[in-house]
Amino acid sequence: MSGSLDHRLKIAADPGTWTSLASNIRWRRQGPCPTSSGQPSAGPRPVVRWPRQYEHPLAGLFLRPIREGFDALASVVSADIPQAYKGIAIIEIDHGDGPRRVAIDYYDFTFVNNQCAAEVDMYFKLQYQPGGYPEFTNVWHGGYVTDKPFLYAHWCRLRVLRRQARPTSDVFGRFGLSFARPVRERAIEMMQAERRIAYVGGARRTQHSRYLREMARARVCIDLPGQGPFCCRLVEGLAMGCCIVAARHAGELPVTLRDGVEIVYCEEDLSDLADLCVVYARNEDRRARIEAAAARYFDENLHPVRMAERYLRIAGES
Repeated sequence: MSGSLDHRLKIAADPGTWTSLASNIRWRRQGPCPTSSGQPSAGPRPVVRWPRQYEHPLAGLFLRPIREGFDALASVVSADIPQAYKGIAIIEIDHGDGPRRVAIDYYDFTFVNNQCAAEVDMYFKLQYQPGGYPEFTNVWHGGYVTDKPFLYAHWCRLRVLRRQARPTSDVFGRFGLSFARPVRERAIEMMQAERRIAYVGGARRTQHSRYLREMARARVCIDLPGQGPFCCRLVEGLAMGCCIVAARHAGELPVTLRDGVEIVYCEEDLSDLADLCVVYARNEDRRARIEAAAARYFDENLHPVRMAERYLRIAGES
């Protein structure tokens, strides 16, 4: 039996999978969460030309949230736009004064494709390196997204679940080991050995909506790097208003996450990870302040509409 089939069978045999799927049906009947907390700007809507085909078949998973953000603010039309660069989507934004070529680099590394950056008007980098790219004036922070549409459809309900349901763990941290294996294994081992807290997680994968519900019902959630500095757990945790304890990111977002305000950073070697998790799991007041600020950060900076709004503004000013 292949590992993939074995994994699917284990998930199917887990009663928690079916409980979560039943809840999904109820949530879908309520429709998606709001796509925008604001209104498009006055005047003609910008036109965004979006590629019919991507360079990589999985690109659509990462780019879907950004496209949906543009849908709320602009007229998005499909177009035949050559896609010549690995890990990059080329789109065009037109505010009425001619199209501007825009690169969205979703590649899970911090380097910039120099040739692409030299050819486009704007280049948005999701895994943006600290200090930026001094050799280019057109490379901008791209923000970050998760590739799972369930989060964007139901973040508001996951927030309610977090606020109203009884916590099922003190600390949650579930990670695959395909990327950043040493740091992830070390964190899992530390949490499993920690007797001061009730830890849920490990390396075993679960059905995605069940995983998000587990995360939502933990007092503290751990974020660690993936193949790049940022991984989907960061966006998921912020969207749900989680209290996140994280290894400091070797990347930058458009607006800096503040240690002790929207997030809690541990030492690079994870030496204080367990202690910080214990502190915030036990202190509801301190945790609540982090949670409120985390949710606000997502609403203002990483909601797909806010990301698209920023891309459009920069394109209009350039």
